[in-house]
Amino acid sequence: MIPSKKQISRFRRGRVSAQKERRKQLRIRNNLERILLRRLTSLFGKFVNTKAYLYREFGIYDEVIAARELQEELAPTLLQHYRRIFRNIYQENNRTNTLEEVKEDALVFGRNVDLEPLIEEYFRARGLILSGITAGIANRVQKIIRDGRAEGLTLVQIAQNIEKNVRPITRIRAATIARTETHNAAGHAHHKYYKQVQADYGSVLKKKWVATNDTRTRTAHAAMNREKPIPMDEPFIVGGVSMMHTGDPDGGAKNNVNCRCVIIYVDELDVVEN
Repeated sequence: MIPSKKQISRFRRGRVSAQKERRKQLRIRNNLERILLRRLTSLFGKFVNTKAYLYREFGIYDEVIAARELQEELAPTLLQHYRRIFRNIYQENNRTNTLEEVKEDALVFGRNVDLEPLIEEYFRARGLILSGITAGIANRVQKIIRDGRAEGLTLVQIAQNIEKNVRPITRIRAATIARTETHNAAGHAHHKYYKQVQADYGSVLKKKWVATNDTRTRTAHAAMNREKPIPMDEPFIVGGVSMMHTGDPDGGAKNNVNCRCVIIYVDELDVVEN
């Protein structure tokens, strides 16, 4: 558990550069994203190779079983990744944050927090989305087999089509999943961290949405750069949708898939510079 309240006047960051903070957060997230991308590319490649081989040699493929087997491989991979994200986010925040008028024996934010329940809760909430990913890939293989049979192709030809058509799709899916799951989990972890700071240390925090300024950024997200920080417990209104933080499931796929935005959390007396 987090330490009991200490005699702290307030959590302060002073003057915060929005773009400098964005770059720092994205640097951490991009490194984590690359780790997951390598693992997903390998996992999906193994799946395609195995299913193509079994069909070529034995004419065997069961869509339901294939989806379940892929889920059993994907789930622990993502759970391990979420653990890495939460630990990185909490450790980085602990290193960079400071307190004013802290007693000498006060512990650093979050050092004694048991992250595992937070990670497990987040992982369970992602279950439906993850099952949809594996079902979609398994269904794609089934469609190629069905079309191949209708065209009178041999087992070898159908297996070749599985390798030729599914592998590129899984590479694209791996990249999208790596970015989306990394950034969504990081946004959730940041929000949990600062909610704890506010609750346990009596700080009055605000938050600001910061988007990347380039042509790939959604118009609604770019517009958020012009908005001032809002109270921690209020939602952002992003393109007419309420979101507590980047990666908030309430934002839906239109706001979360491939999103690169970050949230800056500050004390009410801090100054955020664009």
